[in-house]
Amino acid sequence: MPDRELTLDPERHATRVRDALDQVLASNTFSKAERLRNFLNYVVEEAIAGRSEAILGKTIAQDVYFKSFASEDSHINVVRVDAGRLRRKLQQYYETIGAKDDLRIHIDSGGYAPWFEDRSDISETPQIAHAETKSKLYWLISIPVVAITIMAFVFYWNERSELTIEVISQTPARTLERQALSGKSPAAVQASNYCDQARGLLFPIASIENQILAGEIFRMAIKEAPDFYCGYAGLAHSLGTQALLTRAGEERDALIQNSGIMAQKAVDIAPSNGWSQSALAWMSYVSGDYDSALEYSALAQSLRPKDGNVLDFRGVILLVLGRFEEAYDVSDPRHPREIGSHRFAHRNIHAVASFHIGEFGEAISSLDFASDNGDPVSALSLVYLAAAHQRLGETKEAKATLNQLKQSWPAFRPDLVLGAFYSRPEMFEGVTSALRDAGWVMLE
Repeated sequence: MPDRELTLDPERHATRVRDALDQVLASNTFSKAERLRNFLNYVVEEAIAGRSEAILGKTIAQDVYFKSFASEDSHINVVRVDAGRLRRKLQQYYETIGAKDDLRIHIDSGGYAPWFEDRSDISETPQIAHAETKSKLYWLISIPVVAITIMAFVFYWNERSELTIEVISQTPARTLERQALSGKSPAAVQASNYCDQARGLLFPIASIENQILAGEIFRMAIKEAPDFYCGYAGLAHSLGTQALLTRAGEERDALIQNSGIMAQKAVDIAPSNGWSQSALAWMSYVSGDYDSALEYSALAQSLRPKDGNVLDFRGVILLVLGRFEEAYDVSDPRHPREIGSHRFAHRNIHAVASFHIGEFGEAISSLDFASDNGDPVSALSLVYLAAAHQRLGETKEAKATLNQLKQSWPAFRPDLVLGAFYSRPEMFEGVTSALRDAGWVMLE
């Protein structure tokens, strides 16, 4: 954690601050991040000029991006996303290349004004450290032999119980659940098997056929074990997605209503299970209660932080609500995931989040990896792949990808599908505009 007590006044020490800025901007970490370089240079120069308090999202949008925005929300979203990326880049720089820099630039979450940490006087006292080490070593050597014997004796008698505790703590939650179910009834185990199969069909999320098939298998799980939560929770997810993909009307309303009934049933049976809370989160999003969707999905993640399906739906909810930085983090492939359905969508989600925060190359890499390694692939995968290529100026690759989309899914309407999932049209305008630039004709 940076030490605020070591803050340096940028106005009085402008030369040192500019030297620190130049080091950061000249590094490989920032070499290919032109917009973030401009962002950082702007806020630092404003701080040197004594205008830190005047650094706002609106001023950054106007002075760095040379544009005004139609609404307050739009420029806040754009600047907030880049601010998050900039914080990550700075952290990466100071953890690697800039680890020995004696002046560090920080931008705290929730604001855009930088502050400067002077680390030039931070040093360890080798003599003290050496003395402490000698003292500890002397104490260890002088422990009576009897005490060591007692400690070994205690360890011997507790070793087996401690080992058992360690094994249990490292066992995946899904495995522990199966062990518990096997002691309950064979029907519950079979219901769990059905649930695992159906969970793997919830993505690609824009495939109505997948959702219907998954729903039928979840119903089989419910029939097999009516007092087991998983079938109800899974069916709530499936019905909710079907509602999103269904035009407004009585059918859509019925799907939403049934999704809510299933989610509530799952929570009634297993309120502390992350998959149950995820069902409630997804149903809340589909019904338009966005605050509850965020709340329940966060709770679901805290209850089952390694459940791949829980994390995937959390990532989708963050995406469609425009919280792209958070979606990027939740879907990070480095996040540990327990194997449940074996087919998680996090790389696709990570690719979409990468696109929205301007990391187009990363979006392409994630989508290519997902395709090569058997992750769910859909028309939306090609939509974002084409859009990312176009934004990188690779129009030839973008057009080729759109041709694949037309051949594989000739009736697919990117604008309608994106409109069904995102909470506001402006959130996916960057995607559709990239497709138009690549030659895709949007039908009225």
